[in-house]
Amino acid sequence: MSRRRATSLSLALSFALAAACGGSTSSTSGGAASSDGGDGAVPPTASCSDLASAAQKNVSAVVDAHRACTKESDCTTISLSASCFDSCTRSIRKDAAAAFKSAQDQADAMQCAQFKSQGCTVTIPPCEPPLSTSCTDGLCTGG
Repeated sequence: MSRRRATSLSLALSFALAAACGGSTSSTSGGAASSDGGDGAVPPTASCSDLASAAQKNVSAVVDAHRACTKESDCTTISLSASCFDSCTRSIRKDAAAAFKSAQDQADAMQCAQFKSQGCTVTIPPCEPPLSTSCTDGLCTGG
């Protein structure tokens, strides 16, 4: 596969991932497709979609790591978002609020700051009203 075709495919997959996860992004300036190296850092030439996806991945990881519960009152609903993405609501353990806020702040300071400096814009997805939270099979659900 040619490098150009691989880059186009990568970019298309990034947009598909963003849309599937509840958000989309657009830019007034183009950027080369890139991937998050796992630490949240993205190259200065990252596309709007790459930046939003990296931020969403990092914030979502905190949510996923803090869903364990023993009773319904352990859980709460949060807005899975930062200043460069919005993915509606999720359920998380109440005692994870500080870790979640820290992940949002880090995304805002890193990927979202770059997102904004590139002239990217966030499209807010249509969200269903939040479901009530519950503890189902040891995990916070709903949201």
